[in-house]
Amino acid sequence: MKLKHKNTVIIVTGGPGTGKSYAAARIHSNIEDLDVLSYDKIKEKEWDRFGFDNKEQKDRLNWFSLEEFYLSLQKMMWEGKTILIEYPFYQRHRDQLAQLTAQYDYRVITLLLYGDWKTIYERGLTRDTDSGRHPGHLTNTYHIERGLSPEDIIPDAVLTYEQFRADIDRKNYDIQLGVTIPVDVTDFSKVNFDDIFAEIEKADSI
Repeated sequence: MKLKHKNTVIIVTGGPGTGKSYAAARIHSNIEDLDVLSYDKIKEKEWDRFGFDNKEQKDRLNWFSLEEFYLSLQKMMWEGKTILIEYPFYQRHRDQLAQLTAQYDYRVITLLLYGDWKTIYERGLTRDTDSGRHPGHLTNTYHIERGLSPEDIIPDAVLTYEQFRADIDRKNYDIQLGVTIPVDVTDFSKVNFDDIFAEIEKADSI
């Protein structure tokens, strides 16, 4: 599948644990000529580069990474690339994303992942115990030089369900940019990606 409009950005957003990376990977493998930009990959790179000893240092690195993300996105738009971005983008991010897409005359297709939040939270806990996940997501103290094994990680950055649910309500991941395609991911095995690709193709033809 190839998009008609080159100056398009596909945004995959939704709360933690909704499967954004997996959905983005499926989209990337089925749509030609997409350049992927991941805010998480940028954060993880900076976590490895500098490390952090507490939540305040981690938050500063995250803000630094966000600025790097926006600069990278702006450069890709200036180069006229067709872009795929994924992250739990919420209302705080909306204005800057809207400003960049307007400045460079980009069409926006937003994939909004949602579902039963209790189920998604519990699925996220299982994901967080996966050794393949960067430990910086789980802890407020991290230095790559220490070579932490999974059993050494203190998961002090993991939210309780009550905190998670309050964050969902406060942040509101429905950023309402461009054409929004809502996808219920309560049961990921029932997500029909062929339908999603058809919706993307329909949005691209508008």
